[in-house]
Amino acid sequence: MRRNALGQLYAGVGLSGIGPILVRTSPVDPAATAFWRLALSCIPAAVLAWRSPAMPVRDVGLALLAGVMLAADLVLWNASIVRTSVLEATLLVMIYPLLVALLPVLWLRRRPDGRVVGGGLVAFLGIAILAGARGAAGGDLLGNGMALLAALFYAVCFLISAALCRRQDATTVTFWTLVGAALGALPVALLQDRILPQEAAGWLNLAAQALIAFASQILIARALRTLDAGVSAIAGYGQPVVATLLAWPILGQVPQTAALVGSVFIVVGIALAGGGKAKAPARPRAAEPAPGR
Repeated sequence: MRRNALGQLYAGVGLSGIGPILVRTSPVDPAATAFWRLALSCIPAAVLAWRSPAMPVRDVGLALLAGVMLAADLVLWNASIVRTSVLEATLLVMIYPLLVALLPVLWLRRRPDGRVVGGGLVAFLGIAILAGARGAAGGDLLGNGMALLAALFYAVCFLISAALCRRQDATTVTFWTLVGAALGALPVALLQDRILPQEAAGWLNLAAQALIAFASQILIARALRTLDAGVSAIAGYGQPVVATLLAWPILGQVPQTAALVGSVFIVVGIALAGGGKAKAPARPRAAEPAPGR
């Protein structure tokens, strides 16, 4: 069961690495891209969630809250890139896996898994090397603060989603999280200049982003039923590795030696964290009849 969950997790992370490649060719502005990616993802999520067990109102509210946190992360991340350097923004926002691993230790006083924390630190070192190969420092305090706040929002979103996926159907959790995220991203998207694609090819680009994002999200959500949230979050460090490797043949961006070295550190860190102790899977709830949604 754990091996299957790790397979789902790594597949989800691999798909998420395709997203940045498509964003580079998006027909609308960044915040609008985030909104359409989330909003269009709700369509396949609704189809799959239609026959899934319904969630209590309280858990629906938590899933919506997680979605708003996800939207805040995307908005702040986009804003930080404009105001600070790529190096500093990347380093600060990628603190989120360590926050996911450490927040339960501080809040719930759980004993940390040494392999998870150690793997996270090794992977973060790889992120630092990878970011250093992409750009020099030179950001400002506001941009750095936005990136750090984005990391905190995403860490909270991840922990809420992990808790919900352990007691509810992952498809239903994903649907309500995406709804909350789309609603949260809409106000910022409306402030953009380019909100709607002008050609059919633009809509196809956004639809592809949405399908890939949904597939990634549902795979990771299903893995969260079995895997520790810290392990799952640290696997997220693999996203820039996939994006870096895909940018070579697709965008013609040849990775520097430092980027390849950083990628090796990231893969080693993920493997180290994934080799930690298995966590007992959540006991599934009895399925309740789902009302029409």
